[in-house]
Amino acid sequence: MSWSEAVEQIRSGNELNVEPLCAAVSECARAQLAQSVEPQAVDDHVQEVMIIVLAAIRSGELRDPLCLMGFVRTVTRRQVTVHIRRAIVNRRRLISVEATSAPIASGEESPEARLRVQERVAAIGIVLAHICPRDREILTRFYYEEQDSEQICLEMALTPTQFRLYKSRALTKCCELRRAQSAGAVTALNSLLSSGL
Repeated sequence: MSWSEAVEQIRSGNELNVEPLCAAVSECARAQLAQSVEPQAVDDHVQEVMIIVLAAIRSGELRDPLCLMGFVRTVTRRQVTVHIRRAIVNRRRLISVEATSAPIASGEESPEARLRVQERVAAIGIVLAHICPRDREILTRFYYEEQDSEQICLEMALTPTQFRLYKSRALTKCCELRRAQSAGAVTALNSLLSSGL
């Protein structure tokens, strides 16, 4: 049986061809991942590739079954990218922890600069608290945790179009809330000054 027939049968609900398909996907992905990912992470990424490929087949996103192995290679490359991004984020966090545990040299960062950063973080936290949980999760995972959009879509059951739309609307809402926040601070300061305090 060809991959085209296997894909069509899986798409129509026949799960008999899932096992041979998974074996082929695993073989293709493992060979590619072994070149770029440390050995202990290969199995996890192979599983993620299989989940993404099967989801794409079942949902009809894989339009041309003849391109199955090309699609597997593309998904695998993206998993390598996700792995590298995670490694970068982890390295940044490690460096950040090491930097904060080391004594600060004079003139590196003033108390005022640290206060400004804390105020910005608090302001962002307030803005995020005022948007819906789904949008907050999308923004946090994509911008703060630097997760790949495909991973977020898969884990949150979103289509790529939904992801882009929700992210765009959430960013717009955050900008509006931030402007309102800043305007509110100016209004509060003006009222304090006019009251003579």
